Amino acid sequence: MPVQRSISTAFSLLLMISLMLLGTACNKSDRDEDREVLSAEENALAHHIYDDAFRQVHRFAMGDTLLNDTNITQQSLDQCFDRRNTGLSDTAAIFPLTLKMDWGEDTTRCFDNEVRYGVIRTVFTGKYLNKGSVYTLNFEGYRKDIYDVEGTLTITNLGLNSQGKRAYSFVLEDGRITGRNKDFTYSGTFVYVWASGSSTETDFTDDIFEVTEGFSTGKNTRGGVFTNEITAPYVADFNCAHFIAGRSYMEVENLVPRTNNYGDDNFCDNVLISRRFNTYIDVEIPIMQRAAF
Repeated sequence: MPVQRSISTAFSLLLMISLMLLGTACNKSDRDEDREVLSAEENALAHHIYDDAFRQVHRFAMGDTLLNDTNITQQSLDQCFDRRNTGLSDTAAIFPLTLKMDWGEDTTRCFDNEVRYGVIRTVFTGKYLNKGSVYTLNFEGYRKDIYDVEGTLTITNLGLNSQGKRAYSFVLEDGRITGRNKDFTYSGTFVYVWASGSSTETDFTDDIFEVTEGFSTGKNTRGGVFTNEITAPYVADFNCAHFIAGRSYMEVENLVPRTNNYGDDNFCDNVLISRRFNTYIDVEIPIMQRAAF
């Protein structure tokens, strides 16, 4: 009997150890096969929306004689602006000046075939191209496509960098995006460099900015906290609504780190690749994809 009891005890211990090892293997497998893309998707969606807001302000400021000392002729206002409510707070270059860009509440397609609603209000402390000028963007009932937008974006003109390119710091605070099955927060700090296109002052479509530095954080729609750090510059070509290149390193609460890649071929689409270990997943930014402009 003692021998049988010893054998039984040994067998039980062996079974317990086997189950523990199996459980560990299963957990490791689940972790390795982690396919969560919500954080990557929402981080990319938010950066797209706030980057688009900057593009609208940049386009207006570069063509306005009060905000810009160059001899650019103001292009006709976007057909989806409410012309009665869009413009600057004064007719003289006395700063600070406030720019109200009002897209109204209808569904007219804009010049780039996008849909926008509501107001972006920007306060300028000085000329758009002057070093040290600060532009503060606030969103008032603003919507990009199907997403309501909140937050304050503060942009500071840093002047020319060591390569002779104009640089800007971006600080986004209290960002929030809500919409179809979406409700998440987003904040970040970035450095934008005007890489090319600044010499062709009458053509804004050839402007290219590179986001050379950037760190963002947020809480996704399911409540998971994430951080994202740019490791290779994001490329914002004004001929494409989305970033066309760039990489980042992302950490998501309780999940393995992953990298996000917009690609290296400058192809215009709304897809990035999320990688964790040897698993690659295409992540589609959930916003209407428009033709290039």
